[in-house]
Amino acid sequence: MDDRLPWLAAAAALLLLSALGVVLAKRPVHGAVALLLNSLVLAATYLLLSAEFVAAGQVIIYSGAIVVLFLFVVLLLPQGGREGRPGAARWVAAATGAGTLLLALAFALLRAQPEPSGPVPGGAAPDGSVAAIGRSLFGTLLVPFELTTLPLLLAIVGAVTLWRRQEKGGR
Repeated sequence: MDDRLPWLAAAAALLLLSALGVVLAKRPVHGAVALLLNSLVLAATYLLLSAEFVAAGQVIIYSGAIVVLFLFVVLLLPQGGREGRPGAARWVAAATGAGTLLLALAFALLRAQPEPSGPVPGGAAPDGSVAAIGRSLFGTLLVPFELTTLPLLLAIVGAVTLWRRQEKGGR
């Protein structure tokens, strides 16, 4: 048994708890703090898996920039991050999203091929260098990576639009 297994199990439990905190938080600011915890635990998980570059990117990009952006957008909302109790529609949307994610995870786990425990066929070890990650990120994965900025931009524009509408008398 690998010595990292108990640490990975603890990290998985913390990831699940903090993800539940994001979804079930009564205030958006508390959800953003739970998202920050989730992001930091994910970075620690990457460190446990010897992916130091990905862990550093997780901390710098997601824990730093994205969570600060979310907090900024939440505080731009008319209620300043305070909202009432979630309605039935919000619970239905959350249950639908959770079910979809669980189905996708089950499908991915069923289709996954176990890695060979012996030497890698062809004799070459996987390359986890910064250059190899950069080639994959800015090669075949460039378009999906850049498309992730679109939902963030839409969230900012939506929050500012709601804020402006609230200030002008709710038109």
